Formats: sequence, C-alpha cells, structure tokens
Amino acid sequence: MRVPRLLTLVFAAAVALLGATAAQPTSGSGKRVLRLAAPVSGLAADGSVAVTTACGKRDYWFFAWNPVRQSSTLLARRACDEGNSFILAQGVAGRRIAWVPYDAGNESESRLVTATIGRPRSITPLTGFRVHGTDDGVGDWVGNIYGDGSLLVFNTWSECEKDQYNDSCPPGTPPGYHIYNENLWRIVGRRKQLLVASPDELTVLAVAAGRILVQRADGSLEIRRGSDGNLVRAFPFRHSYERVAVLDASELVVLDRVSGLQWRVYDPVSGAQKRVLRAPKGAIPADVERGLLVYTVGRVVHVQRLADGRQRTFAAPVPRSRYGVEPVLAQIEPFGLLYSYQVRRRGRVRFVPFNEIGFGR
Repeated sequence: MRVPRLLTLVFAAAVALLGATAAQPTSGSGKRVLRLAAPVSGLAADGSVAVTTACGKRDYWFFAWNPVRQSSTLLARRACDEGNSFILAQGVAGRRIAWVPYDAGNESESRLVTATIGRPRSITPLTGFRVHGTDDGVGDWVGNIYGDGSLLVFNTWSECEKDQYNDSCPPGTPPGYHIYNENLWRIVGRRKQLLVASPDELTVLAVAAGRILVQRADGSLEIRRGSDGNLVRAFPFRHSYERVAVLDASELVVLDRVSGLQWRVYDPVSGAQKRVLRAPKGAIPADVERGLLVYTVGRVVHVQRLADGRQRTFAAPVPRSRYGVEPVLAQIEPFGLLYSYQVRRRGRVRFVPFNEIGFGR
C-alpha cells in the first residue's frame, strides 16, 4: 500500500522545532558548511545554487546558498506557528525559485508561489489555495517541484480514500487510497503552463536536460518532453509503490525492489538498459549527475560511480535529540555534492566540490 504523502508532512513538521537565525556559511579544506539554528527540512539544487528550508518553533527560513561564491540570500521568512506552518516543497531552476507555503489547522491549505533569487520579495502566486484534511489528507494538493536549467515544473492533484466508512473518490474508483486529477505544470516566468492533465496519477520524480520523469499509479515510469509534455518513452515496470527513480541527461536510474534490490540504469532516450548494480537494503535514491548516483542509507550518503560500481561514503553525525531527527537529504550538481544533517538541534548543509568527491575528477 502506498504511504500517504501526509505522513511526510507530519514528519517534517515534527522535526522542525527550533527558531532559525541567519545562515553563516563557513569554509575549510575544500568543503563548506551552511549552518542553521534549526533542522533542515528541504533541499533542492540547480547550477551552482541550492535552496534550503529550516523551520523552527517560531519562524521558518528559506535560503538560497551559493557555496562556490560562499554567499547566501534570505528568500523568505514567516512565523511557523508552533510547527503548523512551514514550506511543503521547494525548487530552483537557474535564478527562478518556487515554493509551497503550508498552513495546517482543522484543514490544511497550501499554494505555489514563485520569485527570482535577485528579487525574492517580488512574489507571484501561481495557484489558488489547495485545501485538504489535515488528518486524512483527502482533498487538493500542490507540490513536487523540480528544476533544471530553464525547466521548472510542479504538480497539482487530489487525494481520496474509499473504504467501508469513507467514499470521497470519483464514481467507479476501487477501494483504497488514491491520487486522481494530477496535472503537470511548467513555470514560465511569472505564469504557469499546463503540460499534461491526467485523470489519475502523474507524479513528477525528476527533471533533467529538458525532460520530465513521472510515475504512474501502476508503478510504470514515463519520460516526457519539458516543452510540451509529450511522451518521449515509457518504462512499463510492474506495480510497486516503493520503486523510485532519478534522472539526468544520460542516465535514468531505477531502484527495483520487485526483482530484488537492484539499481537498473537505462538510457533515457533509447530506453536501453545499460547495466544492473546491486543496491543495499534501506537505500533511498537522491540524485544522479555525470555518471554518479547519490543515495542514502540511514545517515550515510553514498556516491556510486555507475560505470564500475565504485563508491565513496559520507557519514552524517547522529545527533542526540529527544525531539527526533530529520532525514539526511542530498543533491548532486556539476559543481558538487550537497547533503544535510543535524548537530544537536541545529541544521547543517555540507558542500563537497565535484572534483573532491573522491573519483579523481
């Protein structure tokens, strides 16, 4: 059974417990650290810029960070209202950013807004408020923001549940928890462009090189063109809600838990399978770039070279916290590797330049 997306939100709210102060990047011996006074709850990157969020007991902070130039920009700050308000999703493509402010009460509401790093206070809402039940997640959602180069996309969708006690689904829907009416949008400047309207699930997983990777309700994957949403290639996997995948210009990497723990590497254009590598138990894929796959196992970040399987690991410290610990997040771009972790109650994002990851590049 698919885990409802609401559980992810509840977890993010539970670990966002401290007030954040201004970020203070520091550097040393080929690696840099962005220091935040609250746990990191979101991380996205494109080009040489990362956007990250940290939500505290009173405020959340949304930063753009360029670790190469060692500069940071405060993009947004807002009261967290005891963890009931935070940023649900964030993304960056070039200089354009998009994020989803989220407010929880008896019902929860969110909407997607956009701005640029150079003018972060000039905010344009691109959707109306999407409202759903806080406890069951039934209703309307917006999120799944992914960016690369000039391509920045997101989803809007609805969720329903059908059982002997509830029936919020469209007529003819089988029992269970379902995603329906999932639309795929592209952000073009200060407006949105509808690429695909789907009656069922069409969830964005990644974007790269002008292509969009989406997942269908049956577990199959599709690569669609970023300019018009047209289908480029389909990968008809067997049904599995645990299957996840990442994409770059030359590789589609799929974690296959149905046929055993395996990384299946495909050419995203031809669809040909290039190789299969063994995946460890508990692996969660995060990103892929220039033949390097990044995934996490617990609090350890793995960087694996797909050509030969060689790996380098980066262990995040295990903080002692009675409030719980946020998951380690990771991204890789041509400028380097980024990963987040927690030190006591404080958040960190570490940067490792690409040529210092450990593969002689």
